[in-house]
Amino acid sequence: MKLEQEARAHINAKKRQFSGALREHAANTEQFLMDNLYNTHELDNSLRSLRAAVLWAEEAAELHGIK
Repeated sequence: MKLEQEARAHINAKKRQFSGALREHAANTEQFLMDNLYNTHELDNSLRSLRAAVLWAEEAAELHGIK
């Protein structure tokens, strides 16, 4: 049983690391877009899509795991 717990802990740590890095990169990208583009409908759409991409990537990681 201990081996299964260690495996689960390892997988969960990888997911947390992935999610943290993904959100950090997304936040940097969001800030870059806001710093360099005018406040327009297109910017709003791109930010919404970026947030959706983060959520979909986290869902994929949860369902299918991390490489």
